[in-house]
Amino acid sequence: MLLDSGIATIWRGVNSAPPGGKPSVSYTQMLWRSYYGEKTVGINRYYTAKAHDDRADLLIEMQRCPDISTADRCAVESYGSGGVARYYKILMVQHITDECGLPATDLTLERIDSLDAP
Repeated sequence: MLLDSGIATIWRGVNSAPPGGKPSVSYTQMLWRSYYGEKTVGINRYYTAKAHDDRADLLIEMQRCPDISTADRCAVESYGSGGVARYYKILMVQHITDECGLPATDLTLERIDSLDAP
């Protein structure tokens, strides 16, 4: 497992609305933080996401965390960005065993272009 691209932080959404009110989710609870490595988004993964009206912008591999779900958000700080994080919606979570036999998690991510993300 080559985790040389930067640091990924997984944020869990918290609903701050009163009971019976319109949900107001803010991603303020940090769930997991790990170094990550970038992988290539293959043609099959790209077109599968496109068929579901999604964009597979980034595929990362990180240390395994079984609690990650597609309802969470991911902040990615690459080493070349100077500490600036980009926020992504998690499209798919895959718990795998990497080429060294170590447990890992692959995340397929779609970039969030909003200014107030997440």
